[in-house]
Order: sequence, then C-alpha cells, then structure tokens
Amino acid sequence: MYRYSSRFNKSLLALGLTISILTAYLIGFAGVASAAPEEQVLKVGIPGEIDNFNPFTGILAAAGYVRGLLYQTLLILPANRSYTPWLAESFTVDQNALKVVFKLRPNLRWDDGTPLTSKDVVFTFNLILNSTYSKVLDKWNLRNYIEYVKALDDRTVEFKLKSPFAPVLWYLGAQVAIVPEHIWSKVNVTEFKNLDNPVGCGPYKFVKYTPGVSVELEANPYFFLGKPKIQRLVVVLYKSVDALMLDLQAGNIDAIYGSVAPELVPVLLKNPNVRVALPLASMGSMRFMGFNLEKYPFNITEFRWAIAYAINKEAIVNTVMLGYAEPAADGWVQPVQGIWYNPNVTYVKQNLTKAKEILDKLGFIDRNGDGIRETPDGKPLSISILTISGRPEFERSAELIMGWLKQIGIDARVEAQALGTVDQREGVGDFDIGLMGLAGLGNDVDWWIYERFHSSQAPPLGTYAPRNWFRYRNPEADQLLDAQRSTLDLELRKQYIYKLQEIIARDKPLIPLYVTKPVTAYRIDKFEGWNEVEGPTSILSLMSLKPKGPEVITVATTVVTSVTQPVTQPVTITQTQAVTVATTVTSPVTSPTPTEVPWSLYAVVIVVVVVILAFVAFRVARKT
Repeated sequence: MYRYSSRFNKSLLALGLTISILTAYLIGFAGVASAAPEEQVLKVGIPGEIDNFNPFTGILAAAGYVRGLLYQTLLILPANRSYTPWLAESFTVDQNALKVVFKLRPNLRWDDGTPLTSKDVVFTFNLILNSTYSKVLDKWNLRNYIEYVKALDDRTVEFKLKSPFAPVLWYLGAQVAIVPEHIWSKVNVTEFKNLDNPVGCGPYKFVKYTPGVSVELEANPYFFLGKPKIQRLVVVLYKSVDALMLDLQAGNIDAIYGSVAPELVPVLLKNPNVRVALPLASMGSMRFMGFNLEKYPFNITEFRWAIAYAINKEAIVNTVMLGYAEPAADGWVQPVQGIWYNPNVTYVKQNLTKAKEILDKLGFIDRNGDGIRETPDGKPLSISILTISGRPEFERSAELIMGWLKQIGIDARVEAQALGTVDQREGVGDFDIGLMGLAGLGNDVDWWIYERFHSSQAPPLGTYAPRNWFRYRNPEADQLLDAQRSTLDLELRKQYIYKLQEIIARDKPLIPLYVTKPVTAYRIDKFEGWNEVEGPTSILSLMSLKPKGPEVITVATTVVTSVTQPVTQPVTITQTQAVTVATTVTSPVTSPTPTEVPWSLYAVVIVVVVVILAFVAFRVARKT
C-alpha cells in the first residue's frame, strides 16, 4: 500500500483549498447567472384602466397596450408606413384586387404551446363575418366586401372579395388580431372579458392582473422572433399622470406608454437617467370635443358653430400644451396624414362677437341680466363638459373652454371623471359635450373616418357606441365614406375624402382641438437597446432590449417634488431618423442572438483543469 508523506498531505490540503476557492468562484458566477433573470423586470407605466383583454370589444388604451402584446396580426404597419409581414411571412394580392392570400410563418405556436395554424385565422375572421356575433364584431362592415375566407392548408389562408376594397390590407392584415380557436370557440365572444388567463402569441404571455394596480407578463418562449431578453414585464396602471411622471423620475418605472406632460419635458431633460424622444412611428394624438347630437341645443348646427367661434385653439396649444401640439383642422383629417388632408379645410379662429351674434339670432338671450343666456322657452342655458380626471391636459383644456363659453353667456361647468366612466357615459349618450382623445393618425385613413362618421356606427341613445358616440348621421357623408372604400383609384379616393372633410367642417358634429407632438420618455440606467423610431414601448423595441452591462455607472436620480413647473416656450427635441424596415411582402425570421458566456468563466475553468493536471503529473513523477 502506498503511504502518503506529511509533505504530500500538505500539498493535498493546498490543492483542496485552491479547488474550493475556485469552485466558490464558479458557484458565484453560477449564482449571478441564475439570479439575473429574477432582476430582469421591465416596468412600463401607463395612465388609465383595464376594461378587458378581448381584442374584439376592448376600447381603453391601457388594456389596448396589453392586448397588443398578447395578440398579433398578420401584418404590421411600422414607421415607414409600409405593410410588413408579421404572423404571415408573405402575402399576395391578385391583379384585380379580389383575392388576397397570406402565408403563415412555419411553426407558429400560441403561448400555451398549441400550434397556431390557418384554422385559427379562418376562425377569427368567421367570428366577424359569419357568426351570431357579427353584428357586434363587424364594426367595419367587412361583410359587405368579403365573400369568404378559407384555409388552403395549415399555413395558407385565402380571402375572396365581392368587389375591390381600398383598405383591404389594413383590415385583413394589420387591424384584426388573431385569436386561438381552442379557447374562443368555447366562450361567448362579445361578453368574454378574458381577464383571467388570456392565451396569445405575442412576445410576452400573461401572468397576473391586479385590478387598478398592474398587469404582470413574462417572456413567451414560443414567440416567432424568439424569446425576449427581458424575462418579466410589468405594466403599471396610474390614475394620475403626475404620479406616473414622478415614478419615472424616481426610477420606479422604466418607460411610459403615451405622451409626456409638456411642463415636464424641461425637467426630464435635466435627468441624466431619462431620455426624451419623438418616435417616428407615432403621429401624435387628436384631442377633440364631441357634441351629443341627440340632445337640444347641440342638435342645432348653428349652435355648434357658436361654440366653435368661442374656442381659441392657439391658446390651448400655447398655455396647456406649451407648444407641443398644433391646432387641429376642423375636417377631422389632419396635415400629418399627408395626401389625405384637404389643405383648404383649416379651422375656425376665435371670434366671441360672432359667437354672440349667432346665439342672439337663435333666440338664446339673457333675459334677466344675470349674465347667463336663456333658451327660447326661458330656461337657463347650462351645459356640461365631460372629460377625464387625473389628466391635467384634458382638465385644463376643459377649464379654458368653460371660461370662453361663460364669456358668451353660456353657463358651462366641467365634469372630470374616471376614464372608464367617461367612456361609458359617452358611449350610451349620457353627456352634453365630451372632451376626449384618440390615437391612430398613422392608420389607414378609412379607420380614422369610417367608424366616427358613418351612420351605421351611430346606434340609438342607450345603446353603447364605441366611436360615433356623438351620433352623427348624414346620408351625404355615408355615400362618400362608402365610395372611398370601393375605388382603387388613388386620386378619386382622395377627392371623396377631401369632400368628406368639407362636410364635417360644415356640420361640426365635433370640434377637433389640437394634435399632440408624440413626446415620450424612458430611462437608460437599467436597460439598453431602446427603439426610438418605433417607440420605446413598442414590440420591436421590447425585442431589442437587454439589461445594461455592469460596467455602466448609474448617476443618482433626483426626485421631482412638483410636476407643475411652467415653461414659457417648448424645448427643441430632434426627431429620431427612420431606420430601414423591410418593405417586401416576404419577411424571413431572424434567429435570436444566443446568450454569451462571460470570458472570465472560461478562464477559471481552464485554471482549474491546469492545476489538477499539474498536481497529477507531479505525483506520478514522484512515484517513478
């Protein structure tokens, strides 16, 4: 038997200590690697509430952002405004524009692991076109244009049109989110809120919804572009924009969905950990006030003109938006929408004298000298402006308008309520004037105009109207809205839409107030790879995000104690230049980048192996 010497025992002890130390070092690396995913939590703040996660019936913006992360469309319309394959890898439109074929990407899956096939696409569109739910779901009247949809195989879907349909790619490709047949075939689609466990196919999958607090998501391993590098995403809900901005400043959230309050832009620019950006993909949002056309005296066109003359859009832009907006054209379509805007339709400038003359002519006169006009039957002319609470932009605008209406003898007051309440009241017609906002200026122009002004979208009072809640009905407008859909002649379509703008400006069912500049903000101290072109919180941005390297030194954040600091003029922000996005109809899937192993981990392994080999060689030499 070989007897170990004292020297050998000491050598063995030294080797054991060395290996123990190196092993601890390796375990430390492993610990860091295993702990890292737990720390990769991206928090996006958004003002608003959740109505549901139903992509067919949802209205509110906060829930819409989450729905957009869960449910995907066949195509997308990115910053370059060119339809780009998404769930579909390619699409073709025949020369007569009567047949559209989409080819799905291979190996698509829902986030529960179930294959996503052309059967899901056909099922989704048949819910809209040929089901008991069609009356509610087909808010775009697609049944008038689509003859059928069918699956040619597991990855190919064919749509046959009854006649040419100008916005066909928008509605078939970029508007309708596909839902899983194995879930939705078992529910009442119009009543299904889908709040407990929505199954989607986006970059993140649902984990938990805490009402009024947050929505928790985690990376979807089945997403066709690969699993996001950020493991967890929490959408934090805010009732107050002020609280949201304070949390962004303090580092409690990493980005905001939506626009920055104008008065905060100079403050945010001073924070070294916050970046302010103008995404090219967003064209801003419209702020407007709609009249309840079913209610006296708002059903009088001349009365609506009197209110239009009372409003100073430039003053709202300068005092409320601090220059981060433009006065809106009265025809609803705006200059940022390019070729569809009629340059001959601008907006009414404030003229209080003219407003008073119109009211006098209509018989709205102050008969008792109290400064408030009475209606022709002797009742005080009192109206309410309904808007969103916790949103200073809306409340301040409403207060300015209230003041101008008082100057022309109208007893106006502001009702600020929660967004969900405002939406419901406007939808069923329980309001006088509603001051609201709408995003989507970059969508197909048909989406921007059809749902708002076609009489088919204006149900009787008491029945919820999601878009045409002011209940505008005009056969002349209907004819133009239908005609612009049915022609593939671009110039002819423009003529129809130009004429529609003239009619809307003339009838004034609503008053567009201003179009915001899409200023947004995000933090740069925790994550890198933000996509400013598409928007920091867009899917394309989320897919490029990764935790910031440990070599980055974080500068301490100064917490803002007030968000009402006024500025006298807007701060200039250079808009990010567009990047090249695929414009072909075929889009290959980009393989996800593999995770890199730290070079120092390799070095440690090599050192351990060398030490062991050296020791073994030494002992063998002693024996011989």
